[in-house]
Amino acid sequence: MNLLKKILEAARWAPSAGNSQPSEFLVIRDLEIREKIVEIFKTQMRDEIEIEEATRGQRRRVHAGVDFRHAPVHVLVLGDPRTNDAYPMRTKLDKWEAHFYSSLANCVLQMLLAAEVLGLCSMYISDVASPYFSVMLKSFLCIPEPLQIYHLLPIGFAKRSPTIHHPRRALEEIVHHERYDRSKFRRRGGASGLYDEDVHPGHRV
Repeated sequence: MNLLKKILEAARWAPSAGNSQPSEFLVIRDLEIREKIVEIFKTQMRDEIEIEEATRGQRRRVHAGVDFRHAPVHVLVLGDPRTNDAYPMRTKLDKWEAHFYSSLANCVLQMLLAAEVLGLCSMYISDVASPYFSVMLKSFLCIPEPLQIYHLLPIGFAKRSPTIHHPRRALEEIVHHERYDRSKFRRRGGASGLYDEDVHPGHRV
Protein backbone atom coordinates (compact mmCIF):
# COMPACT_ATOMS: atom_id res chain seq x y z
CA MET A 1 0.00 0.00 0.00
CA ASN A 2 1.53 3.34 -1.02
CA LEU A 3 1.83 6.24 1.40
CA LEU A 4 -1.08 8.26 0.06
CA LYS A 5 -3.39 5.29 0.21
CA LYS A 6 -2.38 4.74 3.84
CA ILE A 7 -3.31 8.34 4.64
CA LEU A 8 -6.67 7.97 2.92
CA GLU A 9 -7.24 4.68 4.70
CA ALA A 10 -6.61 6.41 8.04
CA ALA A 11 -9.17 9.03 7.04
CA ARG A 12 -11.69 6.34 6.13
CA TRP A 13 -11.57 5.05 9.70
CA ALA A 14 -12.00 8.47 11.32
CA PRO A 15 -14.89 8.55 13.81
CA SER A 16 -18.02 10.30 12.61
CA ALA A 17 -21.28 11.21 14.32
CA GLY A 18 -23.82 8.42 14.00
CA ASN A 19 -21.26 6.62 11.80
CA SER A 20 -22.55 8.93 9.08
CA GLN A 21 -19.21 8.93 7.21
CA PRO A 22 -19.78 12.21 5.33
CA SER A 23 -16.25 12.50 3.89
CA GLU A 24 -15.15 12.00 0.30
CA PHE A 25 -11.75 12.78 -1.19
CA LEU A 26 -10.63 14.31 -4.46
CA VAL A 27 -6.96 13.49 -5.10
CA ILE A 28 -5.20 15.94 -7.41
CA ARG A 29 -1.79 15.22 -8.90
CA ASP A 30 -2.02 17.08 -12.20
CA LEU A 31 0.32 20.08 -12.18
CA GLU A 32 -1.94 22.39 -14.20
CA ILE A 33 -4.87 21.75 -11.88
CA ARG A 34 -2.73 22.35 -8.81
CA GLU A 35 -1.43 25.62 -10.27
CA LYS A 36 -4.99 26.73 -11.01
CA ILE A 37 -5.92 26.07 -7.36
CA VAL A 38 -3.00 28.24 -6.27
CA GLU A 39 -4.16 31.06 -8.56
CA ILE A 40 -7.66 30.92 -7.09
CA PHE A 41 -6.09 31.00 -3.64
CA LYS A 42 -4.08 34.13 -4.49
CA THR A 43 -7.23 35.90 -5.70
CA GLN A 44 -8.98 34.92 -2.49
CA MET A 45 -6.10 36.33 -0.43
CA ARG A 46 -6.24 39.68 -2.22
CA ASP A 47 -9.87 40.04 -1.20
CA GLU A 48 -9.09 39.08 2.40
CA ILE A 49 -6.31 41.65 2.60
CA GLU A 50 -8.63 44.37 1.29
CA ILE A 51 -11.25 43.43 3.86
CA GLU A 52 -8.66 43.60 6.66
CA GLU A 53 -7.54 47.02 5.48
CA ALA A 54 -11.11 48.29 5.29
CA THR A 55 -12.20 46.97 8.70
CA ARG A 56 -8.99 47.40 10.71
CA GLY A 57 -7.53 50.42 8.98
CA GLN A 58 -4.19 48.79 8.33
CA ARG A 59 -2.56 46.23 6.10
CA ARG A 60 -2.39 42.94 7.89
CA ARG A 61 -0.94 39.61 6.95
CA VAL A 62 -3.90 37.24 6.76
CA HIS A 63 -2.21 34.01 5.71
CA ALA A 64 1.15 32.25 5.83
CA GLY A 65 1.43 32.26 2.04
CA VAL A 66 1.31 29.77 -0.79
CA ASP A 67 4.09 27.37 0.18
CA PHE A 68 1.63 24.54 -0.38
CA ARG A 69 1.96 25.10 -4.14
CA HIS A 70 5.06 22.87 -4.13
CA ALA A 71 3.26 19.82 -2.77
CA PRO A 72 2.97 17.14 -5.47
CA VAL A 73 -0.42 15.96 -4.23
CA HIS A 74 -3.49 17.90 -3.15
CA VAL A 75 -6.34 16.14 -1.38
CA LEU A 76 -9.62 18.03 -1.33
CA VAL A 77 -11.85 16.89 1.52
CA LEU A 78 -15.54 16.99 0.66
CA GLY A 79 -18.57 16.53 2.88
CA ASP A 80 -21.94 15.11 1.90
CA PRO A 81 -24.65 16.74 4.06
CA ARG A 82 -27.17 14.12 2.96
CA THR A 83 -25.50 11.76 5.43
CA ASN A 84 -27.18 13.75 8.20
CA ASP A 85 -30.11 11.37 7.71
CA ALA A 86 -28.05 8.89 9.73
CA TYR A 87 -28.70 10.93 12.89
CA PRO A 88 -31.69 10.42 15.18
CA MET A 89 -34.39 12.96 14.29
CA ARG A 90 -33.82 15.12 17.41
CA THR A 91 -30.10 15.31 16.66
CA LYS A 92 -30.72 16.01 12.99
CA LEU A 93 -33.02 18.91 13.81
CA ASP A 94 -31.02 20.32 16.70
CA LYS A 95 -27.30 19.94 16.04
CA TRP A 96 -26.66 18.32 12.68
CA GLU A 97 -24.28 21.10 11.65
CA ALA A 98 -21.96 20.65 14.64
CA HIS A 99 -21.88 16.88 14.11
CA PHE A 100 -21.33 17.23 10.37
CA TYR A 101 -18.31 19.50 10.72
CA SER A 102 -16.80 17.70 13.69
CA SER A 103 -16.92 14.49 11.65
CA LEU A 104 -15.06 16.18 8.80
CA ALA A 105 -12.56 17.65 11.29
CA ASN A 106 -11.87 14.19 12.71
CA CYS A 107 -11.14 12.99 9.21
CA VAL A 108 -8.68 15.83 8.50
CA LEU A 109 -6.88 15.29 11.81
CA GLN A 110 -6.47 11.58 11.07
CA MET A 111 -4.90 12.47 7.73
CA LEU A 112 -2.50 14.99 9.25
CA LEU A 113 -1.39 12.55 11.92
CA ALA A 114 -0.99 9.73 9.41
CA ALA A 115 1.13 11.95 7.15
CA GLU A 116 3.39 12.86 10.07
CA VAL A 117 3.82 9.23 11.11
CA LEU A 118 4.72 8.28 7.54
CA GLY A 119 7.38 11.01 7.32
CA LEU A 120 5.38 13.32 5.08
CA CYS A 121 4.46 16.95 5.54
CA SER A 122 0.97 18.40 5.31
CA MET A 123 -1.28 21.22 6.47
CA TYR A 124 -4.88 22.18 5.94
CA ILE A 125 -6.15 25.05 3.82
CA SER A 126 -9.52 26.12 5.20
CA ASP A 127 -10.00 29.02 2.76
CA VAL A 128 -11.21 26.57 0.12
CA ALA A 129 -14.56 26.51 1.97
CA SER A 130 -15.15 30.25 1.47
CA PRO A 131 -17.95 31.22 -0.93
CA TYR A 132 -15.68 32.42 -3.73
CA PHE A 133 -13.10 29.65 -3.47
CA SER A 134 -15.61 26.83 -3.13
CA VAL A 135 -17.75 28.02 -6.04
CA MET A 136 -14.71 28.31 -8.29
CA LEU A 137 -13.38 24.90 -7.29
CA LYS A 138 -16.72 23.15 -7.63
CA SER A 139 -17.12 24.50 -11.14
CA PHE A 140 -13.52 23.81 -12.15
CA LEU A 141 -13.39 20.29 -10.67
CA CYS A 142 -16.95 19.24 -11.60
CA ILE A 143 -18.00 18.68 -7.98
CA PRO A 144 -21.77 18.10 -7.84
CA GLU A 145 -24.32 19.57 -5.48
CA PRO A 146 -24.98 19.15 -2.62
CA LEU A 147 -21.38 18.18 -1.75
CA GLN A 148 -19.54 20.79 0.30
CA ILE A 149 -15.84 21.62 0.12
CA TYR A 150 -14.29 21.45 3.57
CA HIS A 151 -10.46 21.61 3.56
CA LEU A 152 -7.57 21.14 1.16
CA LEU A 153 -4.58 19.10 2.29
CA PRO A 154 -1.35 19.46 0.29
CA ILE A 155 0.86 16.43 0.93
CA GLY A 156 4.51 15.77 0.14
CA PHE A 157 8.02 15.45 1.53
CA ALA A 158 9.34 18.61 3.20
CA LYS A 159 12.66 20.12 2.12
CA ARG A 160 13.18 21.45 5.63
CA SER A 161 11.69 21.02 9.06
CA PRO A 162 8.52 23.05 9.63
CA THR A 163 8.93 26.32 11.53
CA ILE A 164 6.50 27.20 14.30
CA HIS A 165 5.29 30.71 13.46
CA HIS A 166 2.66 31.00 16.17
CA PRO A 167 3.54 30.08 19.77
CA ARG A 168 1.08 28.07 21.83
CA ARG A 169 -0.39 29.05 25.18
CA ALA A 170 1.31 27.42 28.13
CA LEU A 171 -0.32 24.20 29.30
CA GLU A 172 -0.89 25.55 32.79
CA GLU A 173 -2.96 28.39 31.29
CA ILE A 174 -5.50 26.11 29.65
CA VAL A 175 -5.80 23.14 32.01
CA HIS A 176 -8.16 23.31 35.01
CA HIS A 177 -8.61 20.80 37.83
CA GLU A 178 -11.86 19.87 39.57
CA ARG A 179 -13.38 23.33 38.98
CA TYR A 180 -12.75 26.10 36.48
CA ASP A 181 -9.97 28.40 37.66
CA ARG A 182 -11.38 31.88 37.04
CA SER A 183 -7.92 33.43 37.34
CA LYS A 184 -7.12 31.78 34.00
CA PHE A 185 -10.22 33.07 32.24
CA ARG A 186 -9.21 34.76 29.01
CA ARG A 187 -11.35 37.84 28.56
CA ARG A 188 -10.30 38.81 25.08
CA GLY A 189 -8.06 38.08 22.14
CA GLY A 190 -8.49 34.50 20.93
CA ALA A 191 -5.20 32.96 19.85
CA SER A 192 -3.43 36.30 20.07
CA GLY A 193 -3.12 35.87 23.83
CA LEU A 194 -4.60 39.18 24.96
CA TYR A 195 -6.02 39.37 28.47
CA ASP A 196 -7.73 41.91 30.68
CA GLU A 197 -5.41 43.50 33.22
CA ASP A 198 -7.37 42.20 36.21
CA VAL A 199 -6.78 38.63 35.04
CA HIS A 200 -3.19 38.76 33.84
CA PRO A 201 -1.52 42.01 34.88
CA GLY A 202 1.53 41.20 32.78
CA HIS A 203 -0.46 41.31 29.55
CA ARG A 204 -1.50 44.71 28.28
CA VAL A 205 -4.59 45.01 26.08
